Amino acid sequence: RARAAAPAGAAPRRVAVCMAKKKDVRSTITLECTEQRAQAADVRNGVSRYTTQKNRRNTPDRLELMKYNKYLRRMTLHREIKKK
Repeated sequence: RARAAAPAGAAPRRVAVCMAKKKDVRSTITLECTEQRAQAADVRNGVSRYTTQKNRRNTPDRLELMKYNKYLRRMTLHREIKKK
């Protein structure tokens, strides 16, 4: 097969091959403070929330972490909440 000559100074052509994507194992979750949620009616401050990622295969249960709550100014328990 004969190829047509590329113009002088032109970059050679590259062909991209796309692979099929696997189902995403990592999912983005939201962690919300449990102590502040109980006090939400009393206090007018915002709710402490963090976003992070988790591997659904390794941790299928709800994630619970101790994180800093800037409204209560201490470490509190944050639990994974459902996405709406």
